Amino acid sequence: MGNEQQSIDDMLSEQARLESLIREKFNKILTVMFTDLKGSTTMTELEGDLAARLLIKEHNDLVTSAIREQQGVLVKFIGDGTLSYFEDAQAALRAATSIQRDIDALNLAKKFKSLVLVRIGIHSGPCLLENGDLFGDTINTASRFESSANAGEILLSSDAYNALSDKGEIYCRFDRTITLKGKKNAHDAYRAFWNPEEIEQHKAAGSQPETLGAPTSWVKISMFIAAALALVLILSLWNPMMRFLKDQPETRSLQHTLSAPD
Repeated sequence: MGNEQQSIDDMLSEQARLESLIREKFNKILTVMFTDLKGSTTMTELEGDLAARLLIKEHNDLVTSAIREQQGVLVKFIGDGTLSYFEDAQAALRAATSIQRDIDALNLAKKFKSLVLVRIGIHSGPCLLENGDLFGDTINTASRFESSANAGEILLSSDAYNALSDKGEIYCRFDRTITLKGKKNAHDAYRAFWNPEEIEQHKAAGSQPETLGAPTSWVKISMFIAAALALVLILSLWNPMMRFLKDQPETRSLQHTLSAPD
C-alpha cells in the first residue's frame, strides 16, 4: 500500500512538472487578430468567378502584407478570413488600421463592382502556441470580437485596449458592451478609427470615454430634481382642471334653465 501511494505521489509530481514545462514552453501572452471579408458569395455572383477570385487574392495579399510589416505572424487563412498573432498589441492595431486603409484605397480605385468590406477583431491574453498554431480561450474570444464587429469596423477587447503601449497613436474609443457567444459575462468593446474625417466627427460628437460607467452623482441629482419639478407642475395643473371639468355640467344646466321659454 505504501509503495502504491508513493507511486501516485510520484506521478502527481511528474504531472505538475510537465504542466509547468508546457506552460513555460508553449504558453505565451499574445495579441490575436481575426479578419473576415464580408459578402464573398455576393461578390462572386456580381463579379463573376474570375474577377471574384482576383478580388479575394488582392484582399489576401494586402492583409498578409500588413500583418508581416508589423512583425505579426499569419497563422492561417480561414475561409475568407485570417488568424494572426502579435507579441505587441500596438503592432496588431497598426496592422488592422493599415488593412482598413488599404481596403479603402481599393474601393476608391473602383477596380471591382463590389464594395470590399472587412471586419476585424482583436484580443490579448494567454495562448498555447504549438507548431505555429494557436489554442486557448484567447483565440475563441478574439474570434467572437471579429464576428461581433460590423463590416468595416475594428473592435478591440478591453484587454487588447489596455495592452496598447500608446493609446494616443491611433484613435480608439469605447463603443459598446457586447455579449459573446458561449460567454456568460458581457465584454466592453473599443472601436479603432483610421479615417481622419471620421475621427474628427467622433471627437466633435463628444468626449472619448474609456469605460461605460454609471451616471455621475450630479447627473443623478439633476435628474431627480427635474422629475420632482415635473411632478409638482403636473399636480398644480391637475386640481384646477378637475374643478373646471366638475363645474362644467352645472354651468350648462344653469344656462339652459335661464334660456328656456316660459
